[in-house]
Amino acid sequence: MTKKELNTFLQSTTNKIKDNVLSKVYDQLALQPGLRANLNPAFPYPHKLRVGIINNCLAVEYIGPNNDNEDNFNYEGVYNEYLDVYDFLGVEIKHLKCISLPIQTNIENMSFFLGDSMTYLTDYFYDLTQLPYEYLQFDGFVDFSKPTEPIFVSNTNFFWTDEEGLLKIKHIDFLEIFPRDEEGNVYYQDTSALDNFANFIINYKVPTYKTELHGILNEFIELINLRDVSEPQITKFLSDNPKILQLAFGVNELNPEVLLKWQYNTDKDDLKPDFLPIRMDGYADLMEFKLPYLKRNPMVGTPERRHSSFEINTAISQLDTYEEWCSQKINTDWLEQNKNIKILHPRRFLIIGHSKDFLKEDRAKLRNKRNTTVFTYDEFIEMTRFQLYRMR
Repeated sequence: MTKKELNTFLQSTTNKIKDNVLSKVYDQLALQPGLRANLNPAFPYPHKLRVGIINNCLAVEYIGPNNDNEDNFNYEGVYNEYLDVYDFLGVEIKHLKCISLPIQTNIENMSFFLGDSMTYLTDYFYDLTQLPYEYLQFDGFVDFSKPTEPIFVSNTNFFWTDEEGLLKIKHIDFLEIFPRDEEGNVYYQDTSALDNFANFIINYKVPTYKTELHGILNEFIELINLRDVSEPQITKFLSDNPKILQLAFGVNELNPEVLLKWQYNTDKDDLKPDFLPIRMDGYADLMEFKLPYLKRNPMVGTPERRHSSFEINTAISQLDTYEEWCSQKINTDWLEQNKNIKILHPRRFLIIGHSKDFLKEDRAKLRNKRNTTVFTYDEFIEMTRFQLYRMR
């Protein structure tokens, strides 16, 4: 298929989808606004539409969230005989040793944890009890890369670790897969099938989608991408909009910027941690947000004597001071009596930088030697996005 032929096919397919599916879903949503609560967030008009002519199938991915008041959307086409569905989706798991089960049925409301992703997530304060998904599968997945009949994938997640050990996440809002025929030809649905598909989407309920929280997350992403953003700005935004932080870490009570006063005479300044999140046992932890952009490498030195940089050391030293305050019973008794917050042997969480800034081994060393779990901004955002799309 030439580039011109691909563009013609893409334009034709996109127009058919827009005219026969998306516009009908839009019209129905206008008549029944209450449908939004359980309508897939990639409809009526997706944030992006991807069409792939690949290996042995035609794949159409609807990527949310959408803007209900905007009928324009981005789209792109991919033609590559060597790609399978997972390549098309960007789910790079071929390097992993995990169980795959070929399947020819629709896949709905599932989460797959592959590689070291589960260890990775639990290291980062991730609470599985908050997952709203119906089915969880560890170290295995249903393989839909070789379909023999049309199927769809809805509200499904892949968590995995790449070849460098970094966490990766792919959320699938809605995906259609059509096998190619014996001659290798690709096709899309006819008009009557598209009408049926539109009706299906209108009546197909997914767990409640909280649209207002997506807007808040977008504002946060915009904020942290400002080069002159300050730490107080970040903390204030999260304090004013606690739900996205609660979603990411699975906690309900955050206790932002609680003033910790020393309960004896000292020259030390009183303290104000960014957050004292309450874990499931009722005790608080320490959580500090720093800037998303590091000034230099977080770890320095030779391979034999690799250690944290001044920037990281300064942030960890701040957590050291908080923990020093928490280690003295006169202080913690005052905190419980006056703020109704219990704290004892708190875990320490530092949100700073991006995943590309840290090696997996470096973060493990910080946990083991400095008692600090480093969580990056892109991980925080992906965790929030994963949770906010599907809240029961």
